[in-house]
Amino acid sequence: MTSTDQIQAGTYVKGIWIRQDPKQTPDVVIYYVNGGGFALGTCHFYLEFLLVWHHLLLNAGYKNPAIFALEYTLVPEATYPTQVSETMLGWKHALQMVNGDGSRICVAGDSAGGTLILSLLLQLGAQGGSSGSAAQSPQGGLMPSNGDTIMPQLAVLVSPWVTLTTKLHYPSKVDYLNRETLWQYAHAYAGSAMINQPPASPGSCVDEKLWLAASPRGGYVVFVGSEEVLAPDIEHFVEHQTRINTRVKTLRMERGVHAWPIAAMYLATSMDLRLHWLKAMTNEISLLIPTEASEKKEKKTAAFRLDQVNIHRQP
Repeated sequence: MTSTDQIQAGTYVKGIWIRQDPKQTPDVVIYYVNGGGFALGTCHFYLEFLLVWHHLLLNAGYKNPAIFALEYTLVPEATYPTQVSETMLGWKHALQMVNGDGSRICVAGDSAGGTLILSLLLQLGAQGGSSGSAAQSPQGGLMPSNGDTIMPQLAVLVSPWVTLTTKLHYPSKVDYLNRETLWQYAHAYAGSAMINQPPASPGSCVDEKLWLAASPRGGYVVFVGSEEVLAPDIEHFVEHQTRINTRVKTLRMERGVHAWPIAAMYLATSMDLRLHWLKAMTNEISLLIPTEASEKKEKKTAAFRLDQVNIHRQP
């Protein structure tokens, strides 16, 4: 289940693969990047959550679902842009598993993992988007680049840390996150030079063409708790993406705190409550990455000829 896979000569990506049949190409891949303020937790901490998610994907009709959870280097062992580079390597690895078919991949992350997913998308959009695009300079910023790129089908963001530091972060009386501590983690990760610059701080990007180029094919599914410190900034991100005509489905958790869909797995008082938001994630994915059964149904419907419709309607 745990693997360290070579992507290029001398370059490795670490993480956990959960696969139904490793010998067959997956019909869907969830590429997951965990949160933890860039300094705490690993993908192994999320193993129960990911195993349950894999089971729900099977129940949704996927024949060979797979989840790849990235293990990235934590602060202070390394700082930005190391984690973004590792997230990019993980993306390339996941893409290889589906033979380069980005329409089979959902990228996902919670909290700081959501930051890294958005940083990844900005990098992908920059490398091959229609905006004239940009790639990462040696200093960690964005610079012009050429070439097409493959985008994922969907991004699922759970309480994403969109902007590293912003006045939109508010001191919630309920959330377990503390704004000042959060900002300390941000400084430790990005440093003073990049803390207010994209792609380290995705929400600091004001280039609408770049955001359009960075959008997954099917857009975003965003989970936000009404009582979390990050809520106003997340809502600002949703409003911005909606304004530029990017597809965004927002699931708002009433009285929810930070990353509640993950926390609920361990804290909710019943099985139904533990699985509620994870089932919602799975449902949204199945709508945009069809299962084999739904694809066959669509093809059968498309093959139904107009003359057959006319005959069917005759008395």
